[in-house]
Amino acid sequence: MSNCEHSWSTPGRKLNLDTVLDDWLGPTLALVHCEDCREPAVLHLVTWRGTSLNERIYAARVVDTLIRDTYLANIARDYCDLTRKASETEALINACHEDAQLVLMTTPGMLVEAVSAGSFNPPVIPWQEIKTETFDDWMKFLLV
Repeated sequence: MSNCEHSWSTPGRKLNLDTVLDDWLGPTLALVHCEDCREPAVLHLVTWRGTSLNERIYAARVVDTLIRDTYLANIARDYCDLTRKASETEALINACHEDAQLVLMTTPGMLVEAVSAGSFNPPVIPWQEIKTETFDDWMKFLLV
């Protein structure tokens, strides 16, 4: 990992998503890169609340550029196996660094509102299983 203070770690910055992998009223799983050093990361939803679930806490997990590029090439290919994209996405997530920074963002603008000082390893779960009741518990770790 670089010594860069990544754009997803900087309150007030707007993130431009490279690829949205899953979405519900805004991204729930996406690829992003640092606007300064270009290092890629996977953002996965940890919890949410607010009007249209617009306050979202994500985990930002750095991923190797080669792994990201391989993933993108693999899902761009035509294939008959309808489970392949899910398998490729699971492999991408498993290849990410375990340590993740928590990032509070508001959607739809993907504006970084707050970040965690430390690293965490929250589970990657489908957005359908995320409970809004956990939002305040995760907020305790963010520098607001």
